[in-house]
Amino acid sequence: MEAPTRILLIDDDAVDRSSVRRALKKSGLKHDLTEAPDGTTGLRLAREDAFDCILLDYRLPDVDTFDLLASLLALPGEGHAVLMLTGEADEDLAFRLMRAGALDYLAKAEATPSSLARAIRYAEARRGFQAKLDEARREAEAKSLELDTLNRQKTLLFSIIAHDLRNPFQSLLGLSEVLGKAVATRDHASIERRAKGINDAATQAYALLESLFSWASLQMDTMAVTITDVAVGTVGAEVMQGAAEAAADKGLTLAIDCQGAIVRAQRDMLATVLRNLVSNAVKFTLPGGTITVAGRRTGSGVEITVSDTGVGMPAGKVADLFRLDRRSTTNGTAGERGSGLGLLLCRDLVERQGGELTVTSSPDQGTTFRFTLPEAAGAPCP
Repeated sequence: MEAPTRILLIDDDAVDRSSVRRALKKSGLKHDLTEAPDGTTGLRLAREDAFDCILLDYRLPDVDTFDLLASLLALPGEGHAVLMLTGEADEDLAFRLMRAGALDYLAKAEATPSSLARAIRYAEARRGFQAKLDEARREAEAKSLELDTLNRQKTLLFSIIAHDLRNPFQSLLGLSEVLGKAVATRDHASIERRAKGINDAATQAYALLESLFSWASLQMDTMAVTITDVAVGTVGAEVMQGAAEAAADKGLTLAIDCQGAIVRAQRDMLATVLRNLVSNAVKFTLPGGTITVAGRRTGSGVEITVSDTGVGMPAGKVADLFRLDRRSTTNGTAGERGSGLGLLLCRDLVERQGGELTVTSSPDQGTTFRFTLPEAAGAPCP
């Protein structure tokens, strides 16, 4: 059974409202009519209920018609079919009202039962078409944004392959050639120095490939996410142990303060995030500095932080830190090189686990990365 058309009539003239009421009754249009004697009442009724069509008088004593029209069109929902009624046959006025969002314009002298019913049906149909058009536009914009993101990801991958990944292999080739000459001349000091250079270049290339493969897996949605109870302190200790040698070379202190925190997370993902953040902290902390992994219970879960007493960053660099289109790299305090991909990977891994990675930093004041994960049910008190 067809539902009646819900109509709101806003008109301050009782005689005109009566004429519209009679015309609708004679039109044969199945409808449910609500009347408002002024613009203020009409807007309140429109806010309280949903109407298929609003018949709006052009001249109302208590409101500006164009302001009221804008308020009606801005109400939540799929948009309102507003049909203007006026005692004036003014084409310029009709054009301005249509540009303001009215779907049709009808002089009251022409509001016969058939013309009124036809105008209401037309306004309803046009509103439905406009709603579908808006939905199609939103979908197209979302697809365009998705394609733009994919294109930027492709560009980033090509950039890494063309520049970041080539550099360590160039070092490997050059150092291995020099190493061969040093072996031939039995220059033991040169052999040791070149061998260390080869090891550093290979380590850099391997770390970059690991980040690249992990990030690519995330973008292709091939990385499985299995959430379990994970002790933050245990994972943090493993990460710190892995970073101990690099930290010792720079005279850095590594600290853990997790207070027995247990979170719901994917263990390998959490370890990768902490490993990258700690490695980044080691890179940008001067000798004698401290790097701390901490876990604190909050009202929304467990906040995990990786903080350092390093060189910090200006606000402009912090704002661009997670932007694909503004990826930049800075050498560490001992000349360490990076691709800038690690932080993008950390952000995506944290989001996969339901968190959000944020950063606070100031020049010469250090940097703190933080994210919150759900606390495991029944976790013991620290």
